[in-house]
Amino acid sequence: MGLAEKRLAESIKVEKLPAFEAKLKERAGYDIKVDIDWNTFTAYDQYPLSRLDIVFDDLESFVKKICSDDMGKEALQEKLSTIHLTNSENNDDVKMELKDDTLFLTVQLVQSSFNSQTDSQIANYVEALL
Repeated sequence: MGLAEKRLAESIKVEKLPAFEAKLKERAGYDIKVDIDWNTFTAYDQYPLSRLDIVFDDLESFVKKICSDDMGKEALQEKLSTIHLTNSENNDDVKMELKDDTLFLTVQLVQSSFNSQTDSQIANYVEALL
């Protein structure tokens, strides 16, 4: 990780992440912590970090879909307190798992391709477990 990646990661940690967590709280009605494995997002270059906004948008939309009413908000609060994001260079590693109140998402934001879960895929997966 070079200086440019360190600066961008710090900017996201300080500016974008708190605002994103506030949006999730607004949608869900409770705090959802977002835990990012920064080393996996800064190991390559700035590109994965620059694509985090796309992942954040899908996550906000997924929470909005589930929490469209009080029943959805209550169900999600019982099962989800943290979202953990990991980046991989291997497309085969892309997956999602809800375990121990944490939604683990592995995305592939490196190289010329891009692969992550859409808001509908996440919502359908999580809703089936609520």
